[in-house]
Amino acid sequence: MDMEKLKQWMEMAQKYQSGNFWDVIFDQDSNTDEQNNQTYRRESQANPPLNRFPLTDIYLTDTQVIVIIELPGFQKEDVQVSLSGNKLLIKGVSKIPIMTGTPFLNERKYGEFERLIELPEPTERKDIQAKFENGLLFVTYTRRYTQHEHIPIL
Repeated sequence: MDMEKLKQWMEMAQKYQSGNFWDVIFDQDSNTDEQNNQTYRRESQANPPLNRFPLTDIYLTDTQVIVIIELPGFQKEDVQVSLSGNKLLIKGVSKIPIMTGTPFLNERKYGEFERLIELPEPTERKDIQAKFENGLLFVTYTRRYTQHEHIPIL
């Protein structure tokens, strides 16, 4: 199979997976591949895969890395955080708040969870601060590599 056709097929398959497949197919304004790719990127960022729990945002400032982890309904005692190089491990247990009755609608996930988050820059345990507030876990640390350093070529 021609590599260009395979690439086109993969792009089409990705659009189908984003849940916006038919909109893209029938969209008369999307005349270029670049427009379609931008649409897909916006869709995939707005609708993260369902297996990504807890949802996470990572921000870089001039001096800090800020990781925000969404843990609605959790207490800080239900969550554990550990670090290995540039990998942050978040794990915990979600307990059913009501033990009686038969579920009529059950969309929330209960039980153990674990997510390994790759950090943009490595750090050490002693440099990390974690704060739990209103169902959000804030993990911050100071950036070590805030600017490029010139390396002479010999």
